[in-house]
Amino acid sequence: ESTGSVSVENGVGIFDGEVVDVPFLKAPGFITMATRGGKYPDASSCDSLKLVVMAMESYEGYRFSFGNAHVPGGRFAFGYKADFNPPVGEFGDVIIPFHDFSDKWDDATGDQIVTCEENSRYCPDMKTLKNMKTISIWGEGVNGTVNLEVKSISAVGCVDGGKVVFLFGAQRSNIAKFSLCWSEGFAVFGGLIFAAFLVQKWRRRTYHKIETHKYIPVVDGYMS
Repeated sequence: ESTGSVSVENGVGIFDGEVVDVPFLKAPGFITMATRGGKYPDASSCDSLKLVVMAMESYEGYRFSFGNAHVPGGRFAFGYKADFNPPVGEFGDVIIPFHDFSDKWDDATGDQIVTCEENSRYCPDMKTLKNMKTISIWGEGVNGTVNLEVKSISAVGCVDGGKVVFLFGAQRSNIAKFSLCWSEGFAVFGGLIFAAFLVQKWRRRTYHKIETHKYIPVVDGYMS
């Protein structure tokens, strides 16, 4: 089964794991790190997300998602999702335009079924951009080793020339609580929650298993 963990070193989030085939599906599973809850800054005046990230080795299954939008019939597909390719061996900027995201994606593979450009009804809506509610980084649909370092996440291309920043680096004193939700473990920091969990899926059922979980310091975002 796929395994994953999340940790933090010197204010940098580290997402490690391995994606392997789900035995009874004979197809790759996925792992994800995600925020839950908290207050998110308004990114509706911006046109892209900017990740400052570094992969330690090449892996072709990285995806980013945000929000909880759900297309009827999508079963487990929630939020707007897009692929991204981080630089290997050194930190660099990855820009993902919002028009690259779609909420019409295959919950078995993570691949988009209908893109935003093909049908605008699947593009990120203003309500979600004003408050994303959750953001996630995935290793999905491709077998291999996930080893990603995340320095920052922000929204850029804003009409006022500024940017919206989601910060890493809160102190442990900002931890509000630690809770369990269903079988998923969440650590809460300054109102935001980061989780590392494994999800193995079947067509008519799903089960969740925590491999490891560690605190990821995150604080509320701001506009600059």
